[in-house]
Amino acid sequence: SSSPAVSPDGRQVAMILSRSGSPDVWVANVDGSNLRQLTKTKELEASPCWSPDGRTLCFTSADGGRPALYTVPVSGGSMKRLNTGGVTQCTEPDWSPDGKWIAFTRAAGEFTIYVMPATGGDVKAVAAGEDPSWSPNSRTLIFTRRAGSERRLSLLDVPSGHVKDLLRNSGSCSQPSWAR
Repeated sequence: SSSPAVSPDGRQVAMILSRSGSPDVWVANVDGSNLRQLTKTKELEASPCWSPDGRTLCFTSADGGRPALYTVPVSGGSMKRLNTGGVTQCTEPDWSPDGKWIAFTRAAGEFTIYVMPATGGDVKAVAAGEDPSWSPNSRTLIFTRRAGSERRLSLLDVPSGHVKDLLRNSGSCSQPSWAR
């Protein structure tokens, strides 16, 4: 997704802009001032999300060939690839409000949602679906899953693994997110 992401304190926005030839991660104040470029790759970057302390962005980049997850300091610095334990085609990261976890979608075959520590490493598949978004209590994920030709909104209780469908007859939905 190329939708801009507002920082936890509401003062800055992260976005993907193609000003320098390829889509890179940029940050600006919400009024548009102080625009600065954080990544400079020849590949596509996408889906920036903020750490709860507002100091780091996690995003998808195809810099290594296939889409993978990277972090970059908002203050500037080099981007760093997260260890996703051999899981490839990683997209749509979302950082939990308590700072401990990153959920993401593996965009290959049947789309699968994974959860891992924010530092990377111990990756766990938690549900079939996409577009994960953490609840404010950092326990539940809301996401969409395909059921035949429609997309359903579902809730996953991460510790128990229990999935519950919401709004069964809601037609097609995508990219849900929690009110902050």
